[in-house]
Amino acid sequence: MSKTNVKVVLLSSDQLDAIKKIQEQERIKSPLGVAPTIHVIARGLMDKALEGLKA
Repeated sequence: MSKTNVKVVLLSSDQLDAIKKIQEQERIKSPLGVAPTIHVIARGLMDKALEGLKA
């Protein structure tokens, strides 16, 4: 198994609350009532933000 290179990122409580709101929205949309983890949502948001910097 390969070693994953990850770093800890600190979020404010407002940022975490916003991510939890997204998570709950995804849970409501899911027919099985499941939602992505907070980490998956945060990584997706970061990917979108960084995508804008490529231009």
